[in-house]
Amino acid sequence: MKYLLIALTLSLSIPTFAGSCDYSWQSAKDGSSCGDRAADRRPGGR
Repeated sequence: MKYLLIALTLSLSIPTFAGSCDYSWQSAKDGSSCGDRAADRRPGGR
């Protein structure tokens, strides 16, 4: 039971990155891949 609680806590603390598009490997809010729309792919991006 202790290991289950630890695993659950860790899984809830990992961000899902939905909608941010800071990096090309993330997903947009609509579920599509950010790809070249991401900030790390645009001039002047993060």
